[in-house]
Amino acid sequence: MAAEKKKIAIIGAGPVGCAFAVHLVKAGHDVTIVGRGQRLANLEENGGVLAKKSEKATEITKTPVRAVGSLDTAQPWDLVLLTVTEHQLDEPLFATLKACPKSTEFLFMFNTFASLGKYFDVLGKERCIMGFPAIKASFYDGVLVHQFLSFGQITIISSPEWRSIFSSAEITSVYEPDMQSWLRTRAAMALGVMSSLVAAAKRKSGVTWAEARLSAGAAREGLTLTKKLGNDITPKFIFYLGVAAPSFVLTGVLWVLTRVSSIRNNPQVPNWEREMLGLAESIIGAAPSGDDVRLISQLRSKYV
Repeated sequence: MAAEKKKIAIIGAGPVGCAFAVHLVKAGHDVTIVGRGQRLANLEENGGVLAKKSEKATEITKTPVRAVGSLDTAQPWDLVLLTVTEHQLDEPLFATLKACPKSTEFLFMFNTFASLGKYFDVLGKERCIMGFPAIKASFYDGVLVHQFLSFGQITIISSPEWRSIFSSAEITSVYEPDMQSWLRTRAAMALGVMSSLVAAAKRKSGVTWAEARLSAGAAREGLTLTKKLGNDITPKFIFYLGVAAPSFVLTGVLWVLTRVSSIRNNPQVPNWEREMLGLAESIIGAAPSGDDVRLISQLRSKYV
């Protein structure tokens, strides 16, 4: 049976937000994208999201989507889906979310190491859903190319109801009740991976062993802090890779990863530096002392 039609606002007109919009509209939901700048202008001009199956494909499809510059808090939104990065969640945005109808739920789709309590305190724990999108998405000349992953790492959502709705929209998802542990684990590992790939993209070649060792050390430090703060390292294989295994194992994985040209040359990699620094600041901010994040601070200092 088809899912009940939902009224959904997506804050963030980047590749991820547009990809969610395409799937949710095709599943019959009422979707509005909230964007700004050139991306909002493109959506308005095109009358929706233009997409194609691959970078080299010539056939382009259009999914009609309403695009606006600000969220209308008087609308009876069932869900506000946020696909922006953590540093974009400022006080004005929180004030806007608080003004939404009491029945509106908020789904945060981003990476963070910070305590989720700050979102619960502002908006109410019962209204907050946490998740993470497993997706490859980029714009090529304003046309979206994307793929939601359906095996290995897939989209995570802390609400069984919305997990079902997203899965019925061909966004393969799983329910994860302990998002604090999952997000902190993911943030620590993402810091290591993103920092090594950003460094590789800057020099247009693989990183040195010393650079890979620093990125791996920062990831291990974040995982150790995750445990220290009372959370589990999840999924378990990350514990074996990032903590239990000798340090040279993760270092080697990152060293090799930056030598895969298709990964290093991903057009999104140059945009990761700000997000990577945001993750570093998020981890540093959660640490009880500077000794817990010595390598992370050293890594961060290379970019600021």
